[in-house]
Amino acid sequence: MGIKRLNLSDLPRAGNYSHSVSIGNLLFISGQLGINERTKGDFSGQFRTAMNNIIKISEANGSGIQNIVKMVVYISNSSYFQEMNKLFNEYFEDYPPARTTIVCSFPNPDALIELEATVYTD
Repeated sequence: MGIKRLNLSDLPRAGNYSHSVSIGNLLFISGQLGINERTKGDFSGQFRTAMNNIIKISEANGSGIQNIVKMVVYISNSSYFQEMNKLFNEYFEDYPPARTTIVCSFPNPDALIELEATVYTD
């Protein structure tokens, strides 16, 4: 059982880290922002971009959204909490993972949300 690291060339990274690291049947996906150098977006758009990155990384590792067992959601303002819940439900209505939500500030002031995930892989 070795450690495997994966980076996707079409997804940004803001430093020296891996998009994902897996060991055994656990996949740890680094925090994904919903912004990049081309777009800032509103909260909903940033959530969807970050979530799509999580799905893309999960699928590149042979798993999928249905196997996400834990999400950590970082939001820049508590006023986004209800909107985040609605968006979260769109993706996880039938199989919600465990979740922690943290209100924080980001180094990039345009960032409104960051998502990280732990995924079970077969």
